[in-house]
Amino acid sequence: MKQLIEALKKEGVVNKGSFTLTSGELSDYYFDVKKAIGNPELLEMMSSLLAAGIRGKATREHRERSSNPTEQWPYGHRRMMATCIASIGFGGIPLATAVSLKLKLPLIMIRNSAKEYGLGKIIEGYIPGPKDNVAVVDDVFSFGTSLEQILKQINKTSAKISGCYVVITCSDKKMHAGIPIYHLIKAEEIED
Repeated sequence: MKQLIEALKKEGVVNKGSFTLTSGELSDYYFDVKKAIGNPELLEMMSSLLAAGIRGKATREHRERSSNPTEQWPYGHRRMMATCIASIGFGGIPLATAVSLKLKLPLIMIRNSAKEYGLGKIIEGYIPGPKDNVAVVDDVFSFGTSLEQILKQINKTSAKISGCYVVITCSDKKMHAGIPIYHLIKAEEIED
C-alpha cells in the first residue's frame, strides 16, 4: 500500500482545511480520490487492488500490514462471492466501472435521485435480482451516507450486499448497517 499512498499524495488527493462532506458533517481533511481516478495509472492501481479484495486475493503487502488481515480484506473467511458491482456518485461510479471490467461482472449505477425525464430510473445498468450478491465500490467511506443510499435501492431488488470496498476509510467502523467495510488505506495513513 505504500506505493499507492505515495502516488495518491503525489497526485494531490489530500486536502487540508474545513470541508463539508456528503453527510453534512465537517472535516479537517478532504480526500479527492476523483483526482486520482483521472490518472489512468492510478485508476488501474486502485481498481486492481479493489478487484483483488472483492475476489479475496490478498497481496503480500496486505498480509504483511496486519496481524489480523481480515480487518482489511475478507481473505477466505465467510463471505458471499460477488455477482455484480454497484456504486453511486462521481467518485464511485468510474472506480466501480474499472473494477467491473476487471472482474467481468455486471455494473449497477445508482442515481442520487430518480430522473425527472426519460425513463425516470434510479438504478441504471444491471438490475440485480434475489440471487445476486452485490459488492459496493466507492472512493471514500466516512459516515456511510452513500452506502445507505445504495442499500436503500438494492433492498428493493431483494439482492444482498456482500461488502463495501473503498480506497480510503475515514472511519474505524468494520461494519455499517450490517455491511462489512473493507479498505485499502486508513485516512491517518495518508494524512500529512
